[in-house]
Order: sequence, then C-alpha cells, then structure tokens
Amino acid sequence: MRKITLAKLLVKVKDMPPLPQSITQILELTRNPKSSVQDLAKVLERDPKLAANILRLANVSYYGFSREISTISYAIVCLGLDTVKSIALNSSAQEMLNDEISAYALEKGMLWQYSICCATCARIIAKRIRFKESEEAYIAGLLLDIGKIILSSYAEEYFIQIIEKSKSDRVPFDRTEQEVLGFDHSQIGWRIIKKWNLPRSLVEAVKYHHRPDKAKTHKKLTYIVHLADAISCMLGIGLACDSLMYVFEENALDILGLRDEDIESIMCELTDKIFDTEVSNNNHALAQESF
Repeated sequence: MRKITLAKLLVKVKDMPPLPQSITQILELTRNPKSSVQDLAKVLERDPKLAANILRLANVSYYGFSREISTISYAIVCLGLDTVKSIALNSSAQEMLNDEISAYALEKGMLWQYSICCATCARIIAKRIRFKESEEAYIAGLLLDIGKIILSSYAEEYFIQIIEKSKSDRVPFDRTEQEVLGFDHSQIGWRIIKKWNLPRSLVEAVKYHHRPDKAKTHKKLTYIVHLADAISCMLGIGLACDSLMYVFEENALDILGLRDEDIESIMCELTDKIFDTEVSNNNHALAQESF
C-alpha cells in the first residue's frame, strides 16, 4: 500500500477547480455593503439555472407574497441577500457533493442528502438560539464534509482498514481517519474552503467541526455546526455504517444555551423539514425546500 500523506493530498486541493465565476461574483457582491440589488441581479441573469432557482423559491407559497414574482431584482428583495448567497453556494456544492463517495460507502446522492440535512439543522439551531448569522450557519453545515471528496479519491485504499476499525472499535470515521492516516477529512475540507476565499468564519467552522473547543474566533458558529452534525448523524440521513457513533461535546449545550429537551425538539423540526415534503425523494428540490 502506497503511503499517502497530508502534504500529497494538499497538492490535490490546489488542483481543485475554483468556484464558478458567477458564484464568486455573488459572494463578493453580498459582502460589499455598497453593492446594489441591480448589481446582483445582473450577475444572476447571466446564470439562467441559478436565476430560475431563485425565482422558483421566491414564488413558493411558504413566503406568502401577494403576487407573482417575475423579476430577479424583486426576488432578491423578497428573499434577502443572505438567502440568495446560500442558494448560490447550494447550487455549486451540489455538483461536487452529489457524486458517489465510494471510500465512505456513500452511494450517489447520499453525501448531498446528508449535507442538506446538516445545513438545515444548523439553521434551525441558529434561529433557536437567536444567532444572527443563520444563513452562514447553513452554509457551514452544507460544506462540513467536503474534504471527504478528496480523501475518497486519493486515499480510498486505506478505507477498508478505516471502516473495519470504526466498526470494531465503535468510533466514528474521523477518529479512525486520524489513527490510520494521521489526519481526517476536516483538515482537507477547511483548506478547500480557504482556497475558495470563503469567510474565515466558515474556514474555522469546517476545520474544527469535530473539535469545536479548539475554535478561537468563531466558537459559537463552530459549536452550532458541531451539534448539527451530531443530530443529523443521529437521524442516520444519508450516512453509512458509522452514522450512529457520533456524539456531541458535553459542553455544547451549555455554550449554545440549549437544554436536553431542545435536542428532541430540534430533531422533530428537522425531520418535518426533511421528510414532510412532496419532493423528499428529489435531492435538488429538497435543497430548495429547506430554505
């Protein structure tokens, strides 16, 4: 078996394609307080697929607008910049996360389904504790496991050992990744986020989502996605053999101001959002319904 190192995998991260130009422009505009709705609309109008998604979402009955929304600029006003940013990243991430991740025994669509579940759960938690950046929590949840793509592609031969050790020791993959490889998927994932020039808050949340106690400047966001990851695993959505082995840090509830009974309530709300929809078997529609 050839020796795989973190340094070798980081070369592969550098080779990953950048985010599509339209997504990069949307992120830049939503960060710039001087940007106008018209500036953002011009970018969206050059991406027909993304524009169609935003118009469709703006017109769903959930939002209860009194008349049909037929222009991108009005849709942006109705949805808000943060939601538009989340939709844009959703669209881009789906192409990467929807493939089969064979090393983790994840069939096509399973990682995407899990990522949407985790993102939705992160938003639910953020809103429950009145965390101002609920859409940022959603994006962090969406991208938590993106490092698995690189590991699955270039370290696949190690995963029989990782899976067997995970089962025999009854511990989650991230711990056995560390023991077998010397690093885990989060150490790949945060570097992908950084390469894409996404905010530092997202970099830190992805980097420490299994060890939120190590977060320094964005601790609350990191604990939100850490808990969202654990709750999503408890539901077993889109995951393989280690799905029920994840637990959250003992102090997570204290840091977020939650109680034990809140976990059951959050799980019920998440289950409603994921399963109680006519499009629960359609991953793309499910992603839109989660907003």
